[in-house]
Amino acid sequence: MKHAIVTTATLSPRVYAAISKTCPEADVCYLLGIPNSTASSGAGDIYFQLSAPTSYQWIAVGQGSIMAGSNIFVMYTSANGNNVTVSPRLGLGYRQPLHDTAAHITVLEGSGVSGGVMTANVRCSNCDSWSGGSMNFAGTSSHWIHAYKKGAALDSDDLAHDIQQHDQSDSFIWNLSQARGGADANPFVSSASNAACPASSTTASGGPSSSASSGGATGSSNTANVDFYSLSYSKKQRMLNAHVVFACIAFVALLPMGAILVRVASFKMLVRIHVAIQALALVSYMVAVGLGLYLAISLDLLDQAHPFVGLVLFALLLMQPILGLVHHRFYKKHIGRTLWSYAHLSVGRLSIFLGLINGGLGLQLAFAGPRAKMIYGIVAGVVGVCYLAAIALGEAKRKRTEGRQGQDEKERNGRDSEGVGSSAEQAGESSDRA
Repeated sequence: MKHAIVTTATLSPRVYAAISKTCPEADVCYLLGIPNSTASSGAGDIYFQLSAPTSYQWIAVGQGSIMAGSNIFVMYTSANGNNVTVSPRLGLGYRQPLHDTAAHITVLEGSGVSGGVMTANVRCSNCDSWSGGSMNFAGTSSHWIHAYKKGAALDSDDLAHDIQQHDQSDSFIWNLSQARGGADANPFVSSASNAACPASSTTASGGPSSSASSGGATGSSNTANVDFYSLSYSKKQRMLNAHVVFACIAFVALLPMGAILVRVASFKMLVRIHVAIQALALVSYMVAVGLGLYLAISLDLLDQAHPFVGLVLFALLLMQPILGLVHHRFYKKHIGRTLWSYAHLSVGRLSIFLGLINGGLGLQLAFAGPRAKMIYGIVAGVVGVCYLAAIALGEAKRKRTEGRQGQDEKERNGRDSEGVGSSAEQAGESSDRA
């Protein structure tokens, strides 16, 4: 991700404004400018720019750390294809955001389609507060989200036009201190030709804003990262990727494998191999929890379902080694299942299925695309079905074994009874002889 900052400068007689830029893709960029008057009071006008090639069906940027409750702005081409529509919308969770009629925005001079690039210069007069959230522009940083969808142009003036689910999304933190400075005026007019988002820092002069059509941006999803506290976007993305990999190793591979193996296999050292596989899964999940917890705390996501369920699963998995050890000892002592056995089995089965479900919740929280969700759904479904089949097969196998053991016990008891009767007869004969 490319992130360029425009610093504040003053050259008489023109006042230059500070602009902070972030480019999640080489050709998709967002710029932010906060006038001095807004920065000092924490509320008031702010200016932002969205730009991308017309090969993108829409792009969106929003205020907030997740889609639900975010103040979102989506840009797409207008009906004539030569201008842009910016639709303000409210994020409702994992659904298409709805047009927000309460948003006060103005599309400014420099907006439009030129050279295959669509650009929207926007002034927002009430972005400090919206239904579902607020933002203090006097602060040092704030949470934002971003998303885009490639495809055929929408070519619509409808602010409530339906949009398809994004191809890519992410969340990021914008350093507001790097966007503050200058007069309350359109800071992008002299840099309109810079809409292709070059990576280098530039200084934009403030100029008179010309009112254009007000509109809104349709946004959905999370966006590329600017300043993940002290982490760069690439580092944050690597952490997220590692979290996914270690969690999937635990719940999609190792835990089901160990559970299936102990149900259907029968060989020497089976129990020890089962323990080794599950222990490796626990270690893998510990790494995933550490990474996920850091990300959730940094992005204020601890109140979401995915991290909450993840921590519950972590607690359950920490219980399993103890339950398993007690189960094994009592099983050997009583030659059969006890209450500890059922506790160990229940926690294990619940954890595996809950873990597979939580993987899907994680994809939703990360605003993963439909392809990723489909692939995970298929793999998780196959794993779940295989595990259910192993449970059924294992229980049937156990009942057959117990049936054979019961029959053998009856036969042994029968032989013992015959032996006792024969001994009594012999003792009687001896007594008669005596």
